[in-house]
Amino acid sequence: MKRLLSILVPMAMIYGCQGINENTAPLENVETAVVDSLSDIITEEVPVEKPGSELLNASISWSDSLLKMYMTFSGNEKIKQIHKSNNSVELVYDNTLKTDSAVYDVYRIGHEISREEGADTRFIVDQWIYLDTLKKQLYEYDAAANKLNRWWTAEDLKKFFYPVYQLSSKTTALVVPFRDPEKRTYLDTIFNIFYPADSIYNTDRNDFYKKSRVARDWKYYDTTGYYRLMKSERFEKEARQCFNGEFYVYGTNGYTKARIRNVAFGLSECKTNILAFCFENSNLKSIGHPVFCSPQLIELNYGRDYSKLEKNIDSYLASFPSDYSDSIKTKIMGNADNFYFIYHDDFLWGTNPRQAKCKFPDRNILLIEGKNIQASFGESALDLFGIECD
Repeated sequence: MKRLLSILVPMAMIYGCQGINENTAPLENVETAVVDSLSDIITEEVPVEKPGSELLNASISWSDSLLKMYMTFSGNEKIKQIHKSNNSVELVYDNTLKTDSAVYDVYRIGHEISREEGADTRFIVDQWIYLDTLKKQLYEYDAAANKLNRWWTAEDLKKFFYPVYQLSSKTTALVVPFRDPEKRTYLDTIFNIFYPADSIYNTDRNDFYKKSRVARDWKYYDTTGYYRLMKSERFEKEARQCFNGEFYVYGTNGYTKARIRNVAFGLSECKTNILAFCFENSNLKSIGHPVFCSPQLIELNYGRDYSKLEKNIDSYLASFPSDYSDSIKTKIMGNADNFYFIYHDDFLWGTNPRQAKCKFPDRNILLIEGKNIQASFGESALDLFGIECD
């Protein structure tokens, strides 16, 4: 829901076009400085309890977020096997290394095993990781080559999850809100190159674009849904550099791999302006209603009973009064460890707007440990009501 944006302090998604490369960094001129304990590294703000819900609003540092993301979503085969065997992935701080160009916090990632009936427990190291505290970059240590392989930075986490919306019966897309004066991105820049700043708006869903007012080289893409979508081959060529290749698309019934086929846009003077990176609908039939996508394969748990947590999230949101809301309840699509993939959507507004009740569809991944909402990732919300013009 729209109100979720103002309640949590999210790690909001950015839409830069830089890829995630496998850069390496050699270990040399190393100096060791031992830190007493992990508790000195990982800290939390004191949470303030909200009435009517068991959940508390807390926050964690960028380094904790990066470490927790790695422990849950790493592609390391040993770590993936720990998850599959239902064992707990453990993190142990080791030391701090200083080189001529960086300061690394070093951690051991692994799991505990016991030899006989819980006795004589040993910690097995599955991966050493190095956290560059200046560049906010996490590296995996390759012992055989004695080098560091780049994983993600704190900024890269914002490009791990993307929202997917059904915009019509024909169009399902990775959706990027744009033309927000406070959040200008590279996509805004290239869009304005090909489309004038005073371009027309689709102010009324029953008012089609007049052909004489359509910008040069633009054409209709899909006018059957909530948005009157248009496209331009010149803009599409540039925008594809930001979202290219295949994505894992996760829906209410499972996931599949799909490729971006077209790039379109929808404008409104009052509602959220969107760029739509469209998938081929025929590739998504088996996954139910698409909700998220990611460039990474995620081991998502489906089919659990989340009703208690869903009610707690609804109660938590209700404790923050808002002039703009609708009746759509929280749904949890699945989880990966303590990361919960949630949405508010009736999946009707794109395909059957007259029957839809949802005015503020959204997507979010919440990191919830115990009663603490510690962080959110991949957050997205659309304003279909038109708060800007109310």
